[in-house]
Amino acid sequence: MELDVRTLMVVFTVNVFAVALALPAIMGWRVGPAARQAVLSTVLQAGGWFFLVLSTFWRNQWEDQVCSVLAMAGMSASLVLLWRSIGLWTGRPQQAWPMWTLTVLMTLGYGFGFENYPWRVGLANGVLGTQMLAIVLAVSRHSQTGWRWRALIGLCMGATATVTFWRGILGAFFTASYPFLTAPHPVNKAAALVSNLSLVLTTAAILMAYREEAERELQAQAITDDLTRLLNRRAWTERAEAQLADARRYGHPLVVVMLDIDHFKRVNDAHGHAKGDHALQLLARLLREELRGGDLAGRYGGEEFCVILTHTREGQALSFDQRLRHCLRLQSEQELGFLLEYSAGLAARGPNDQSLDDLLRRADAALYEAKRAGRGQVVLAPRAAVGAANMALPA
Repeated sequence: MELDVRTLMVVFTVNVFAVALALPAIMGWRVGPAARQAVLSTVLQAGGWFFLVLSTFWRNQWEDQVCSVLAMAGMSASLVLLWRSIGLWTGRPQQAWPMWTLTVLMTLGYGFGFENYPWRVGLANGVLGTQMLAIVLAVSRHSQTGWRWRALIGLCMGATATVTFWRGILGAFFTASYPFLTAPHPVNKAAALVSNLSLVLTTAAILMAYREEAERELQAQAITDDLTRLLNRRAWTERAEAQLADARRYGHPLVVVMLDIDHFKRVNDAHGHAKGDHALQLLARLLREELRGGDLAGRYGGEEFCVILTHTREGQALSFDQRLRHCLRLQSEQELGFLLEYSAGLAARGPNDQSLDDLLRRADAALYEAKRAGRGQVVLAPRAAVGAANMALPA
């Protein structure tokens, strides 16, 4: 069966339009930025190929020039967006301006040099092939994401880049072998076939990447408090028990901190629940900013938070409390319009602490003492092995 290049191009254009319509229908509209850019990449690719096919009806006329320039711009921009979506999916986004600069310069050079066929064919295919190789490099970098969808995209972009460079070299230096877009040269047919195959595999890879992203989001929702974006109580407890087990095994110091926002009901009653939610989010944000790697913070319930500070002694934990308290006083005045404070209880790991519950009970008792002593302060719980009296410390 003999298939001419124009037929293969038309088939590809129909297929890419079908993909551009199907992806949003499959994914829905409430997707993350990576999926949105992948979908938009497909839309721009469909538009680019539409104008490319349209240009074949007006060879070497002004309509050909306009359609061809729009085609190159759409194809190049679609590759940039696919490259950006891969960076977001793999957690390694990079500055996009070099890729966008290539798109702009290629489009301008293609348009102004349109009368010079070897120039425009060599330029367009060279830039598009380079952008495809950038995508191959992006999926080749080490990442915690699945390798299957990255391998599919890398394979497709590598194969497409190969025939694209080949076609550019023919048009630029062996023009007699490739005198026009739909010339029946073997590499032209190979490029059309590879494009159709790559479209199918790349679409499958995009759906795999989106599914992986959705699964990660569901896992994050299962362990995260919706309002504060901190760990929820169950997730914090599970991870804190693992941290405590490590501390006991290797003899590392560890401190548990329980914090409770003072007069939180009064905040809700006087300023409204939206302002109360903002207060919780503010404290959660400051906790994230003050924590080191390995420390854990979670919303334990209501206006109460729990923190576990690894490799930390009492003095360091008190310094953490002072920094957090100082930042909260400054930020609450600016963001909330009133002073927000908290009470805290600290419990350092002792030899008689057999479980996380032991530490939490002592930290909770210290927190109760801080509330009873007038709020706005921190209380250091006695070590279980020593039995010293609780010590209230002014904030």
